[in-house]
Amino acid sequence: MLFDASYPYALPALPPAVKISNTDFGDLLIKARVGLAELKGACGQLPNPLLLISPAVIRESVASSNIENINTTVAEVLQWQLFPESERRQPDKEVLRYREALIWGYGQLDRYPLSSRIITGIQSSLIPDGSGAFRREQNSIANNRTREIRYTPPPANEIPRLISNWERFVNADDESIDPLIRAIIAHYQFEAIHPFRDGNGRTGRILLVLQLVQSKLLSLPVLYLSGYINRHRSDYYDRLLAVTIDEDWHGYIQYMLEGICDQASVTQKTFEEILALYREYRERLRKDHAKIYSTELAEALFTYPVLSPTRLAEVLHKHYITTGRYLNQLSDAGILTAAVVGKYHLFANHRLIKILEQG
Repeated sequence: MLFDASYPYALPALPPAVKISNTDFGDLLIKARVGLAELKGACGQLPNPLLLISPAVIRESVASSNIENINTTVAEVLQWQLFPESERRQPDKEVLRYREALIWGYGQLDRYPLSSRIITGIQSSLIPDGSGAFRREQNSIANNRTREIRYTPPPANEIPRLISNWERFVNADDESIDPLIRAIIAHYQFEAIHPFRDGNGRTGRILLVLQLVQSKLLSLPVLYLSGYINRHRSDYYDRLLAVTIDEDWHGYIQYMLEGICDQASVTQKTFEEILALYREYRERLRKDHAKIYSTELAEALFTYPVLSPTRLAEVLHKHYITTGRYLNQLSDAGILTAAVVGKYHLFANHRLIKILEQG
């Protein structure tokens, strides 16, 4: 039957009917695997994984939300995360919920395989009003500018069957398909199922990086893949749609492998720059600010690239007047940049934020 974008798509179950072999992607697959292995190794060099997770996940959260036209910046989100949720702007709320959803999902992998439990939990974190429930009505995907319908996902009553099939495929003990290719295939399938009223794209991108962690291709969910998708957004949607219309799995998988190669390298370079800056600041604190130096203080400047005296007091278990004095001292030394935002006195690790925004 010819594809009709306005009619609910009869999505085939996994695995794909088209024969997909690891050898189809030759050196590109090898390059992607090597890139992820090097990124995984870079993660192991940091003394505290939070040094990576906190800023890296914020950057991914901003980029993934930008794909859905939720627009803010890394600096703004880092700033507004210190404020009560009632005072945050809506785009920053959305990005911070993405971060919480990703970190929550990562934390579940020690207890559960990727499954409906994790899918709906991620969705609940992203869209609190949705309660994580699968949609019960038909929806469609339209061009934002022309409003032309590009894709109508399967009917709501098909979602449980398709998600169960997705779970079996993702968790199958089958080495005939490389785990990276398996994750890429599963990503298309989830987006094609489109199981929620809202947040499908963000949920799907979280699941993709979590599948890389579950498959032990990464140790932390830090791949900045949304940066690549943002730069090639129309290609991303075209490749997904080409699988639906023409069963062009190979073109889609190649596109995603190229993105993973690209972003594994970008992410690793970012981490190397973060680690170099961390070591520089730690030595400056130890040498020039010995009276206030501690490992916890040095790490806090990177775990929380924007700090308030109150937040630092919580981290160091000291009085906020004491931590305010620390922050002012570091601001006077040029390590931090001070600013007053409303009633809040904030201090930014401006060099770290610059690294994150360049990425």
